[in-house]
Amino acid sequence: MLKLVKQGFNKNDIVFYGNMFLLGNGHLGYRGTLEEYKKEQLVGLNIIGFYDQYKTKWRESLNAPNPFYVCVKSKNKTFSVLETEALSHKVSLDLKNAIFSRKTEYEEVILSSERFICQDKDNTLCMKYEIVCKKNLELTIEMGLDTDIYEINGPHYTSKKLVQTAKNVEFIGKTNENKILQMKCCYSFPKYCTYTNKDGIYTVCLQAEKYKVYTFYVVARLYENDLSDEGISSSKQIYFSYKKSHCQAFSSLWEDADVVIQGNKKAQFNLRYSIYHLLILGNAKYKTSIPARGVSGQTYKGAIFWDTEIFLLPFFSYTHPAVARGFLEYRIKTLPGAIAKAKEFGYEGAFYAWESQDSGLEACSKYNVTDPITKEPIRTYFNEKQIHLSADIIYALEEYIKITGDLTILEDGGLEMAYEVAKFFMSYATFQNGAYHILDVIGPDEYHERIDDNAFTNHMAKYAIEIYMKYAKQFQKYDDILSQCMDFVNHLYLPIPNEQNLIEQFDGYFKLEDTTIEAVKSRLKVPNEYWGTKNGVAYPTRIIKQADVITLLALLRNQFSYEIKKKNYQFYYPYTEHGSSLSASMYSIIGFQIHRQKEAYQMLMKSASIDLSTDQKLFAGGIYIGGTHPASSGGAYMSLIYGMLGLEIIDDKPVLHPCLVENISFISLKLKIKRKQYYIKIYKDNSYDMEVFK
Repeated sequence: MLKLVKQGFNKNDIVFYGNMFLLGNGHLGYRGTLEEYKKEQLVGLNIIGFYDQYKTKWRESLNAPNPFYVCVKSKNKTFSVLETEALSHKVSLDLKNAIFSRKTEYEEVILSSERFICQDKDNTLCMKYEIVCKKNLELTIEMGLDTDIYEINGPHYTSKKLVQTAKNVEFIGKTNENKILQMKCCYSFPKYCTYTNKDGIYTVCLQAEKYKVYTFYVVARLYENDLSDEGISSSKQIYFSYKKSHCQAFSSLWEDADVVIQGNKKAQFNLRYSIYHLLILGNAKYKTSIPARGVSGQTYKGAIFWDTEIFLLPFFSYTHPAVARGFLEYRIKTLPGAIAKAKEFGYEGAFYAWESQDSGLEACSKYNVTDPITKEPIRTYFNEKQIHLSADIIYALEEYIKITGDLTILEDGGLEMAYEVAKFFMSYATFQNGAYHILDVIGPDEYHERIDDNAFTNHMAKYAIEIYMKYAKQFQKYDDILSQCMDFVNHLYLPIPNEQNLIEQFDGYFKLEDTTIEAVKSRLKVPNEYWGTKNGVAYPTRIIKQADVITLLALLRNQFSYEIKKKNYQFYYPYTEHGSSLSASMYSIIGFQIHRQKEAYQMLMKSASIDLSTDQKLFAGGIYIGGTHPASSGGAYMSLIYGMLGLEIIDDKPVLHPCLVENISFISLKLKIKRKQYYIKIYKDNSYDMEVFK
């Protein structure tokens, strides 16, 4: 069964379950909360790509009002898990159909519900709520649109207008940036109940008969910036019609994305759970890309990071290419913002924002973490020095073309984007002692800021410029800087393997204190203290936040030998704290390639199961960073196809080098490559066969 089920209630799990049982359709995300929850329990209906800023606080994506608020009461009791102990409580998530449900039994009442975000209808959400009493009972049900919205950096609405009729509630909110959000909700009540309404909430009086089922239906729809005269309605017929079409649409996504694993039920479930969290992000209708926390809320300002291009794009390129293309179209659309940022810092070309929102302008502040003791903000340099993102985008452009064969993306702005990125890196570099050096940067390892000649950054910059040169020659466009580019790549300093085949992460890394993660952790004054910046406990040591050199070897895996991969894996593994969810999958890919299957498999499972855990880091230096981890889900898929299956594309066809772990006997999956679909079966002896469909 493709279902995630949790029994019992623990208030400490509320935030984690909100992420774990998340619903989404690539534009809206509704957290896995219960109907009686309020903003204190982080109820959130988040809108991707719809941003607002309140005064000098961080600009972030908006949360909408909650259309699914329900609280059931009798004269003596409130039937809420927050107030009354339940005899039993169960929540479940149907992964195949993207439907959340709950069932809670009290001494007198059984409450159950299910809800979904329509996959095939824009901005539409539906819920069914049922009440069964074990005896005749007089109930009062509060039900409606909760406009007391959870916001991290709000308030975002300067005005909230409500219009309420017999069964409809209309909300019109105006934001600080003068945007308009309209929401229409329709509530369908059982017969023989009476109700009043006020402030978007209906108070329903119900004389409930013993064991009779009373069902309520809700349909809600959002409109962004354009006010609509469209009417909406709710009924049993409408609900089940919407549910049927939604299930068909979401189930069809699984047809191209599912991976079948036999012999290991845990691996099968965890990978399918990861795929679910990827599928709820895909929506080719919107060119807003995918934030670092997906559709789970406002964390990280709802901004787009390198996560999307490096960790999400491969999955969608192989399964739903139109969505992958949308990620690149977003970067093309925001190219003016990247050019403006480069000019702001005195460079040429395109300097892409580390935290990008709708315009592509930099949303990352100078102070991203706080001291948990003094509560003072700590200066970080992510917005100025995380320059590798511009190269990562061009890397993703080339990966998309390799997988899909879609060269039209270059004509539609991709080549211009590569041209501007090439200009940026050449203007950023410094010429010293006969070579170009890329100084004063931050690599993937964020614990070490403002370092020189980071191996990942330098190699990726070279690769990005080589990609530009290839297509500029092929299309004979944007080719005026070719000779300059050739000089640059020929004279760019590249940290190369030393006599031990080790690549130094950055200039001076090998001279840092050689210590252990445990020793550095013991130096923390408080648990939530940030390890990075010059005053951080990790900065003077070799301890790194996440895969850095190993990420380079995983992405440019055909450029480095087996021995180089092996030596660097062995060297950097003990120093890596894995303080980022992006780390494990990179080690997994290389681990499989150097035949350390046990560790590689553990890292794959770590990536695939991160959002199934209730033991996650919710704060970094006093800042809330909770939410889902889409890049980890995408990394799990990458670990499988590039690591365990050893996928390469040779002569436009998939070639595998499988190394199935002992407890996996069979894997099958579909891959779209160069406009053909391959159905691949891999067997326990690491043989495989495939069928081809056009």
